[in-house]
Amino acid sequence: MEINDITFAYQDKITRLHKVNAQLKKGEITTIIGPNGCGKSTLLSVLTNNNQPQAGQVILDGKVLNKYKPKELAKKLGVVHQQNTAPADMTVEKLVHYGRLPHKNTFSPQSEKDEQMVEWALKCTGLYERRHDAIDTLSGGQQQRVWIAMALAQDTPFLFLDEPTSNLDMYYQYEILELVKQLCEEHGLTIVMVLHDINQAIQYSHTIIAMKQGKVIETGNPKEIVTRELIQEVYGVNVVVKDDEDVGMYIVPLGI
Repeated sequence: MEINDITFAYQDKITRLHKVNAQLKKGEITTIIGPNGCGKSTLLSVLTNNNQPQAGQVILDGKVLNKYKPKELAKKLGVVHQQNTAPADMTVEKLVHYGRLPHKNTFSPQSEKDEQMVEWALKCTGLYERRHDAIDTLSGGQQQRVWIAMALAQDTPFLFLDEPTSNLDMYYQYEILELVKQLCEEHGLTIVMVLHDINQAIQYSHTIIAMKQGKVIETGNPKEIVTRELIQEVYGVNVVVKDDEDVGMYIVPLGI
């Protein structure tokens, strides 16, 4: 996927993205970071065709993104939004089955392929044993995995995640991130996610896109671009960047 000179503004006319350029590499995890209001989720919404840019283009597999028909695009991109709702008494398996809609015609019955993909998605996310349970009986981390499972059932090469660890405690945050890593390494998915935690982004990303005020400040391998100067420029926070032999690279905030 290529992002070429994307400019976007909502109806308030305030420009949220300013000539954004980037390239999403196949089979890798790309994480978008930056302070609140910098345009992270807005960029994700443009990349998933939920919003149309005023200028520039997103190219997916050689074709302009907004030229895809909705069902055609839904076979390319799986998306998990930051806020998701479903009837509390709906079962895990039933919700995950909704991920198969792009592959079905109206009123068509479940196919063997549908069942195989739903089973695979449930097993990938560790939810197979809970498939008959109501969603409201699950923990926050388990519920997040249900939405990821629904996106996986779409059988798409791209998976977009908007703040997948928000409102989760530390254990479930890392459970989700380990799942993301597994989906990339073992199943070859190209994953794009928005994260707030810089250390998590460093640990779980092949590429980081650092944004501020709707602009890309830097993009590249975390070990190459995450510096004291970059964090100061993007967040206005003083940090020390460490690289430990056992735990890898991480930052320690010192204050503003």
